Amino acid sequence: MKALSLSLFLLALGLALPASATVSIEFQLGGIEVPSGSLGVLVVDADRNNSFTSPSSPEAEGSQLTYSAQIGGDVIIGLFTPSGISGWGPTQKGFATQIVSLDYAGLGLQEGDKLALHIFPQRTENQAIRPGEPHLTYRTDEIGQRTSNSTMGFALPPDGGAHLLAVIGAAQGGQADLASLDMRNLPYAAGSGSFDRALSSTARHTYFFEVGGAGFLSLDGIGGEGLLVELFGPTGQSVYSGGGAEFGLYQTMPLGLYTLVLTRQAGGSGELSYEMDFANSDVRFVLPDLAVGPTLTSLRGNNLLNGAPGQATALTSVKANPVTAFATIANRGRLPDTIGLAASPGSALCGIAYFQGSANVTAGLLAGTFRTASLAEGDDPVAVRVQFSPNKKKLTKKSGRKSKILKKSFSTLVRANSTQGPLATDAASIQVQTR
Repeated sequence: MKALSLSLFLLALGLALPASATVSIEFQLGGIEVPSGSLGVLVVDADRNNSFTSPSSPEAEGSQLTYSAQIGGDVIIGLFTPSGISGWGPTQKGFATQIVSLDYAGLGLQEGDKLALHIFPQRTENQAIRPGEPHLTYRTDEIGQRTSNSTMGFALPPDGGAHLLAVIGAAQGGQADLASLDMRNLPYAAGSGSFDRALSSTARHTYFFEVGGAGFLSLDGIGGEGLLVELFGPTGQSVYSGGGAEFGLYQTMPLGLYTLVLTRQAGGSGELSYEMDFANSDVRFVLPDLAVGPTLTSLRGNNLLNGAPGQATALTSVKANPVTAFATIANRGRLPDTIGLAASPGSALCGIAYFQGSANVTAGLLAGTFRTASLAEGDDPVAVRVQFSPNKKKLTKKSGRKSKILKKSFSTLVRANSTQGPLATDAASIQVQTR
């Protein structure tokens, strides 16, 4: 097969081919959202398995972004940088390049082999694909996705002649829906930020960022029914999947490249707004919440934080008999963490012991070294049983033949504190009076 001289241009719709062109392809892709410094890479499905290798997959790692190189089973036949063209708007771009002497036989290609366009942000020709490489991929066989004057689809045309593949957004006079080609840098390294956008029924918003060392990501979002959020990590795997009215991710992640993708469930109409806040430091807090009472169903102090008034209970010991009370601890903050507990000791007149289930945890509470299991917002509270044991012998006063229990008050102050992040505390008191 003779060599195919290929001119590949991303041009404004209606721009004519050079008069000298005899065997060429004109490729038009316009009205897309990609960062400056992006690299467009046109590939051919050379192994003809009817699929393309994802550049973020382990199979693609190390592949060179250069002409005739392979990405998995795909062969690169064109590389080009974005160009802003009049009429496409200030933020939208396209691509332009010229490929000469495309040799079907030499590259192991043939007429009908399928094409796909990869777009890599902040990449240049001859660089190697990194683990989890952020990218966009576009291809379509649908006639409705091309302008009416296109003479070929996303496949290699017959050798010889001039061929046109025009994929231009409706705002630029074409027929294609390019809402999925939207990629932006999430400036994670800047510390924190936020954005407020809206997804059309077919849009796909893609954000990319790099974690230069093991680092924390805080991601809070507000969306709506049908919003889908997924975060892909350095090996292309999904590390978070969520969405809906409220969503959030808070975790330390390994170094590497990450891609955040927002889409929506099929079937929706109109725009779906969302807001998102991100930070590379932990902006959540542990909020201990103590409550006390004579039983687990009659507690005082729930949702009263920071030692606010009202977190107290009073009980009576009749004839100096033992009395039981309860203290519960919950975490009302968004950072899961263990919570430290401390409490007051008893005395010679009244011993005080603390139990978690059947375990005596008195020593830990008196020393302030007791820790709950990790508690997250919404978890069931941890309960501690508090046992007051008045010393009946020392509290009994004889008057002639009669004996009387002295009226004495005994109390403990139970204190809770966060063990991670900014210090947060709560406190509640339990009082017992003998009679």
